[in-house]
Amino acid sequence: MTTVPDTANLLNDALVGSPLECIVVRPHLNTRLALWIVGDWNAVFPTLAPRRAPDLQRMVFKLREWTGWSARQLGDVIGTSHTTVYGIEAGRRVTEGHSGDLRCHIADAYDVIERIFLLGGRDPNATARLLETAPVGRRSAVEELQAGQPSRAYLAAIDVLRPRLPGLLVAEHPRQTGATSALHE
Repeated sequence: MTTVPDTANLLNDALVGSPLECIVVRPHLNTRLALWIVGDWNAVFPTLAPRRAPDLQRMVFKLREWTGWSARQLGDVIGTSHTTVYGIEAGRRVTEGHSGDLRCHIADAYDVIERIFLLGGRDPNATARLLETAPVGRRSAVEELQAGQPSRAYLAAIDVLRPRLPGLLVAEHPRQTGATSALHE
């Protein structure tokens, strides 16, 4: 004849690490219910709601922090309206059908402006100046970002920071026909 221990003894034995006097059957986890029954005790687990990491929200916030731009200025750079920028900052989801390549534009702008922010000495005014000033004979970094050319935008900002000097590799005059020979000859 087996005796079933009372709940208090079973709980005390389990807490101090003694072996249990009876087998506790572990039920399958039912994710729809927030209640498990283990032996005679109820274990309540909170329901988990999956949350996406707010990457776009963080990126937009950082872009505005690094440059000191308004939502309208940032919207012009990434190709959207200022209300969309405010919506992203507030945590609203970006709808794929309406936004087009907005995620890509934000990610490209983030990558470029993050590097330019470091080149500008972590100064928002210097970063905005590097982005908005056009190098001699070329488009500014902002215009290159608007055209979807992040690599050219980065080069434009570097050229504003350290202008190219005329010399051996950068000529002042266009190449004349026949002036040089091809490398394979």
